[in-house]
Amino acid sequence: MELNQSSKQFLTPRLFIWAFLVLLMSITTSQAQRQGVVESNQWLLEAQTGLSYSWADLAIVDNSLTLEQEATFENAIKAQLLLGVNYSLTPNLFAGVSAGFGYLSFDNQATGTTNRFTHFEIGPYLRHYLHITSIFSVFSEIGINQNFIDSNQNASNSYVHAYTDLGLNLKVKPNMWLYLRLPNLMYYYSDDFNFENRNGFGVSNPLRNFIDFPVFGIMYQLD
Repeated sequence: MELNQSSKQFLTPRLFIWAFLVLLMSITTSQAQRQGVVESNQWLLEAQTGLSYSWADLAIVDNSLTLEQEATFENAIKAQLLLGVNYSLTPNLFAGVSAGFGYLSFDNQATGTTNRFTHFEIGPYLRHYLHITSIFSVFSEIGINQNFIDSNQNASNSYVHAYTDLGLNLKVKPNMWLYLRLPNLMYYYSDDFNFENRNGFGVSNPLRNFIDFPVFGIMYQLD
């Protein structure tokens, strides 16, 4: 039986509520760990960046192009920079907010034009770490952000993005960590014209997402 549009709109927020409850159950279970990433009630700053250079996988962001047209596109570059502030509610549970800027550009050989997109986002998140060793941990993050995208070929647009990400964290100094992020295990986009070229609610392969657009970060604990 196929769901109508109103049913889909009703189910989407419920699915994210379910995902959030699963995350909270995981948090409650793992709080029994004696060790954590940091002590409670600490402030941490972080910066993360992503960069890729490829063809058609970046060129279809405006949804007017298809993968079959990839030979007509070249010089595609996508970059993003996000800055965040975190507060450790427990040794392994952080609440934070991030804001950042993205840029996408590709050349269209067929029309002789260059399509450019600028992107801004801001939003809160909740991140939980699973402590593996003294220097290594993994994390899951659930968050929501407001996005604004502008283009020289399309009208400006705003949309909401909700997500569940995974990540790997490496401690390189007593107060500094490096990490890589595997984005969009689960996601929801309120509009199909967006920086990631995704639509509605979905589940994706976070490893493939990382290969297509690798994201690395650094986190620093304030004294």
